Amino acid sequence: MGLPLLHPYKISKGEGSTYFFATDYGLKYSAYFIEYSATIHKVYSFSFDKEEGEGPHDERVKDSILSILQDFFVNESNILGYTCDVSDGRQLARKILFNRWFDKYNDGRLKKFDFQTDNVYVSLIINKDYFAIDEAVNDISQLIYEVLALK
Repeated sequence: MGLPLLHPYKISKGEGSTYFFATDYGLKYSAYFIEYSATIHKVYSFSFDKEEGEGPHDERVKDSILSILQDFFVNESNILGYTCDVSDGRQLARKILFNRWFDKYNDGRLKKFDFQTDNVYVSLIINKDYFAIDEAVNDISQLIYEVLALK
């Protein structure tokens, strides 16, 4: 069984690691990666924003985000770290959704490592062929727990 086919919107690349797309409903999104230099590894966070406006549930938004992430992981040394937003108390629901997406759309070349402190959920996604995967997970997990301990 193959991976589900994605049907993303037309994505344009802006400066640096920023991407843009617009939906059929007139909603505009930006997605971007921010590099963290706290370790020797190339660790990035990922965020996406929607300009104001509402529209119906649109699977193509998810497909567009996943397409951007696929492009990001073409570079085998890129590591993605993300924290589930806690601002509205729905971080566990986000963790469950992101885990479902990872399981459904990972073609086997990525590994995910999860960390939790209290109600904060953090994950790392790393190419399974990254030459220093064990070192990276160890270094970054220490940093994650240090940062979470300060909150």
